[in-house]
Amino acid sequence: MVYYFILAAIPFAIVSAFCIHWFTISEESNPNKRLETSRGIYLGFSFQVLVFAWLLFQLGHARFAFPLYAIAFSMIGDWFNLQFPFAKKYMKDPVLGGIFSFAIAQVFLILSFRQLITWEELYQGVKPILVTAVFLILPAIIFYFRVYNPDRSKWVMASAFIYGLVLCFFVSLCVNAYLLYGGTWMYLAIGAGFFLLSDAVMGETTINGTRHPKWEFQVPWITYLIAQCFLLIGFFLVSHTRMLAH
Repeated sequence: MVYYFILAAIPFAIVSAFCIHWFTISEESNPNKRLETSRGIYLGFSFQVLVFAWLLFQLGHARFAFPLYAIAFSMIGDWFNLQFPFAKKYMKDPVLGGIFSFAIAQVFLILSFRQLITWEELYQGVKPILVTAVFLILPAIIFYFRVYNPDRSKWVMASAFIYGLVLCFFVSLCVNAYLLYGGTWMYLAIGAGFFLLSDAVMGETTINGTRHPKWEFQVPWITYLIAQCFLLIGFFLVSHTRMLAH
């Protein structure tokens, strides 16, 4: 019972605190000024998620190591994406450092998933293969029409595209697992979906570099925080469920 209270209370507190912060800056219409005001606050939220991951690692032991590493590299990516002056001083485009960091985080998420289920168990029949194909092809098409910008760095565009494929592969894994088993796999599917939504919005705005709506940073961040919390809860619950089953 205590586990479930912690699982619900900490993510609720993180997301609620972000919503309160968002309300306090609602009158500022310039997204860059919003970012300048919020950099430290957002990195603080990222650290809170890392602490949540560490707590679950303590409860879940070695089986929860990879999700913890994923959140740690995500926080490094957050530092780059928040474009702190120190990062901008040594990198022409800090977002590139963010993409690399999040790519490593996605690899650890896939390794986390792989600890829970085998490829043979997941890919039975044609349906899961089709699901993965859809998640790889459709985002690639969307990337071409909504994210790609020939005026931006080729390194940024190529890295963002490859990262998107890795992310979409992970999302397809979570969706396939939920379609196969249901139950607690739902948390992973929801988390992966919010992660995809967060990065899709960031791709269309920050990565593209030509669209800067008022909510340019807030929408990706709130969906990102929700995604991280759902993924951590999902990995924890699925890990314990399957461990008990065996």
